[in-house]
Amino acid sequence: MSPRSARVRHTWRALVVLCGSALVLAGCNSTTSAVARVTGVPSISISVPLHKVSCTSSNSCIALGTTGSELVPTSVGEYRQSSGAWSSLNVPSAPSSLITSTSCWKTGCLIGGIQPSGTLLWAYNASSQSVSVQGQPAPSEGVRALDCFATSSCAAIVNVTSTNGSANTSASLSAISFTSDGGVTWSTPTPLAWTLAETVKDVSCSDALTCMVSAVSGAGTLDVEVTHDAGVTWTARTTPSTWLGLGSLHCTGTSCVGLADTTTTSLVVRTSTFGRLWRTSALPVKANALACTTLKSCVVVGENTSGGAWLATLSGSSYVVHPLRYVPSPLVDVACGSATCAAIGVSTLLTLRP
Repeated sequence: MSPRSARVRHTWRALVVLCGSALVLAGCNSTTSAVARVTGVPSISISVPLHKVSCTSSNSCIALGTTGSELVPTSVGEYRQSSGAWSSLNVPSAPSSLITSTSCWKTGCLIGGIQPSGTLLWAYNASSQSVSVQGQPAPSEGVRALDCFATSSCAAIVNVTSTNGSANTSASLSAISFTSDGGVTWSTPTPLAWTLAETVKDVSCSDALTCMVSAVSGAGTLDVEVTHDAGVTWTARTTPSTWLGLGSLHCTGTSCVGLADTTTTSLVVRTSTFGRLWRTSALPVKANALACTTLKSCVVVGENTSGGAWLATLSGSSYVVHPLRYVPSPLVDVACGSATCAAIGVSTLLTLRP
């Protein structure tokens, strides 16, 4: 089999439905269906691990990684052709850098991270399959999270330094900035005072005013807050004390889906009240990422109890575990367009239709 070809092989098997107990509210449905075997292909460079994958709503997917060192090569990129095959994507050199977040609209994506000079921000053009260095919010010291909620319109959570002149002290915190031209220009970052001594994990925006942000304190406490005025004011949302983190957020209006971690398991969590009330379903494995074509149709990836790769599709609250082939290590990220999803391990790519 060609290493540049991604194929999905179908077999008929019994449906495996995994349902968990709810921390707040939960449900579980059982059905019988065909389970698709998903086949991986090796990435183009085993010396540069893949970190992030992202798909436009028109189903153009990219996978990217960096070494985090100055050793050559320092970065790698691949894009999925319409045929389903993955090809090399020319990306900028990124010594001692880390890609932290990606997000897309129909014709492009933004790629954010941290580099020695501060903020790393690239733009992907799906028409030309090209990546270029983009403008960045100023001042900023690295991108923590990105979310594109409309064509060329995105929110970025960036690191900034806040200075108290009278006390002659400074502190690191996060700020939110917006672009409406695909990252060419950005609004002045609005500091999020509540993130002082916290690390932002994710952001999802329904529009340019309405966003949800999750962060974790140094003590491991989860903080979820929402804004309806582009980050000027924030309201904290209550989450169960057993939740240690919340990521893979995807919000449409006041409805959101995400992936929460506890000390014992990972949870698929949903809200239709913008975080006031959550419904949860437990997974039997450590999940690393979740992505959705709609709020109800999702793919979740991670690591099984034997340390191998694990992938399941989600329809409502029913989970179907898929057999994997040529996927030698746990899956670290997943992304979906309108009809196609792509997942990656550190040196593997795969594609499926949920």
